[in-house]
Amino acid sequence: MRGPGMNLRMPSLNKVMISGNLVDDPRTDILENGTHVANFRLASSQSFKGRDGEWHEKTCFVDVVAWRRTAELIAESLRKGSPVLVEGELQTNSWQGQDGTQRSRLEILARRVQFLEKQSTTHADAPARPQEKPAYSPADEPPDADAEYDDIPF
Repeated sequence: MRGPGMNLRMPSLNKVMISGNLVDDPRTDILENGTHVANFRLASSQSFKGRDGEWHEKTCFVDVVAWRRTAELIAESLRKGSPVLVEGELQTNSWQGQDGTQRSRLEILARRVQFLEKQSTTHADAPARPQEKPAYSPADEPPDADAEYDDIPF
């Protein structure tokens, strides 16, 4: 039964899936504790037919951050223009600017990054295949995650 003063909570969901191309080379770093982090900007374009009957294109630019093994693989494999599929969640990143003002931005915390670029082959007549292994490890959590995980190579 619901009575006065009882709070009804709606379940929340924070999941994002987006594909696009890197705007620039990823910025990667290794923190003092040895944790790898990669930041990159993704451009995702959509074509549509306007009321004028003409085709138009709009592009959405999204900031993405990835941690640990995913960040290492991104640093090794991705460059400006690389196509990727990112699955993750939205988070707000806040900091104080050099002028003293509080700043923030919305970004995707990547939980899975799938490289979509075709691999080059040594045989000219061999068909190129999309890279099958995602740059993802279930152990990829931000550095403040509660649990510790081992990297398990499969």
